[in-house]
Amino acid sequence: MKNLMVVSVFMFCSSFLYSQVDEQRAAQEKERMDKLKSETNLEDKEGWLHKAAIGMDLGQLLNINPYPGAGNSRLGFGGAINCNSKFKMGLFQWKNDILFNFSAERTGSGTINANSNEKQPFRKALDMLQLNSNLGYKFNESSAWAFALDLGLRTQLLNSYVDSASQLIYMKELNVAPYKTDLVSKLFSPALITIAPGIEYSKSKDWQIFFSPVGGQITIISDQNIANLGIHGTALKEGSNTEYETSKFALGAMLKAGYKHRYFEKLNVSSELNLFSDYLDNPQNIDVVWQNSFAYELFKGFHLQLKADLYYDDNKTNNITDSNAVGGINGSGKRINFIEQLLVTYTRRF
Repeated sequence: MKNLMVVSVFMFCSSFLYSQVDEQRAAQEKERMDKLKSETNLEDKEGWLHKAAIGMDLGQLLNINPYPGAGNSRLGFGGAINCNSKFKMGLFQWKNDILFNFSAERTGSGTINANSNEKQPFRKALDMLQLNSNLGYKFNESSAWAFALDLGLRTQLLNSYVDSASQLIYMKELNVAPYKTDLVSKLFSPALITIAPGIEYSKSKDWQIFFSPVGGQITIISDQNIANLGIHGTALKEGSNTEYETSKFALGAMLKAGYKHRYFEKLNVSSELNLFSDYLDNPQNIDVVWQNSFAYELFKGFHLQLKADLYYDDNKTNNITDSNAVGGINGSGKRINFIEQLLVTYTRRF
């Protein structure tokens, strides 16, 4: 009888503890579902929704009185700013996106040479400013299809100066040995503007596809001297061997496909592919923009983000990367541009 009572008490305590664990699990699951539901409702609500993310990367090395061959001081910094806004009212939706990516670094310290007070320059690694806007009007409330207008602008924010010997890009003009730089690009020199009416398909929040059979792209170079470099995709002016046009118009088909999803409540994955074929100039050669992001939430609001982007423009020439060449650059030509960034970002929705 005594053993039976002990077993009964043990079974009662065990069942009580298991019920407590089950209740805790149920509460955690409810909290998780409520969080996901609140985020979904926020995305679907009418009116304005805003979200912003700021990412920073910093590399710093201070080497004072180094041993011979032990290296130099180094300072590198960069970051990304991404702002999104969305307006929804009935069947109408308006989405806007601004992205600025920047990175620069300086190796060594002190002056350039013994006869100059000019400090060691910062070398530019990345400078890209993008603005995108999409207006859509759904066929009806239950339809996955919508009439859409896609607008875009891609340029840079700060001046870029190329060194004639190394072909490296610096943030300021330098005419002190061993440097000899020339202005190669700046804000709106060049700039790519896109205007594309079309149809958008969005069956779920994870996938969006946009197609425009007749979209326009305008390349603008606001500085004639930069245009005359002949590297930004415009043609020579008629009757001239030295002066280039400051604009170029392209008319063609555009396809955009986007995907975003949150895995394991922590990992945010997004990818967008943009393809453009110019009917007026080698339509078989496709311009490509492919942007990818993998962001893992470290704790509330803070993410470790990996960005990997790919660009190809058939009308532009790129510096050709060569690890065995002086300065890592070996001439120029048509090449795929690949950019990778590792950032710690802070995101806030309001």
